[in-house]
Amino acid sequence: MQLAIVLGLVALVLAVAVLVVVLEDRRSAKRAALQRKARLARLGEVDPLAPGRLRADR
Repeated sequence: MQLAIVLGLVALVLAVAVLVVVLEDRRSAKRAALQRKARLARLGEVDPLAPGRLRADR
């Protein structure tokens, strides 16, 4: 019984750690994209990846 509780708690801690890492990764990717966009805007350049992100209505 105690082993099951300990294993359950370890699994819960591991799941929370994975969730935190994934959320931080997304946050840092978004921050990097904003910094890149701002840097390109300061240079007067257009984002070359922007047309690839556009979605056309069909």
